[in-house]
Parts: sequence; C-alpha cells; structure tokens
Amino acid sequence: GQRCECQKKRHKAYDREHRDKDKAAFYHSLAWAKLRNQIKMRACGCDEYVRETDCRLIPGAIAHHIYPLDEFPELKLKASNLIYVSAKTHEMIHAAYDKGGQYKAEMQGKLWAIALSLTPQERF
Repeated sequence: GQRCECQKKRHKAYDREHRDKDKAAFYHSLAWAKLRNQIKMRACGCDEYVRETDCRLIPGAIAHHIYPLDEFPELKLKASNLIYVSAKTHEMIHAAYDKGGQYKAEMQGKLWAIALSLTPQERF
C-alpha cells in the first residue's frame, strides 16, 4: 500500500526536467491534493470510466482532467472536470486525445457525461 521510492524519484525528475513549472506548482498545491482526494473518495478508489462503461470494478490511480489545464485553466479545480481512472484507462484516454479532432472530442464528451453524472450539484 506504499509508493515505491523509485516512483517518487521518477516523478521528481519528471517535474524538474519536463513538467511546466506552473503545472508542477499546481499539482503540488494543497487545493489540488484536497480535490484529488475528494475525487478518489467519490470513486471509492475505482476507475470511474471502466465502472460506467463496462460495469466492472478495477482500482483507479489518477485524477484526470477531462479538459486539460493548458486549454481550460478555469476548470482546474472543478470536480466535474475530473474523473478517477487507472493507468491503463489514462493511457487509452490520452491516445484518443493525441489523435485529436473528433477522437478527442468524443472521448471528452464521454468522460464529461460520466463526471457530470457523478457530481450533479456542480454545473457551469
């Protein structure tokens, strides 16, 4: 149940060498930590995408911004813009995003619908 030291070192190296400094500051903020934990609790630790699309329960690991920070910074702390997913689902989501255009829009639409169904009190 603990994070491996090599993972911590890898994330620190990525933050130092590759990640945008403003994003790194955000992802290390107290506001983000609280919201990420809230999203994990909402998901009961499970991958929300797999639960909603496949009716299966698998562990989640990542609070994913449906509409990315660099495109929609005003949504960075909105629970309805976050979905808790596994690493495998996160890779699949980003593969659709990387294709761009219709693929990205369709994936964001699916994720947005799932997240809104889980956080109905938060509307824009």
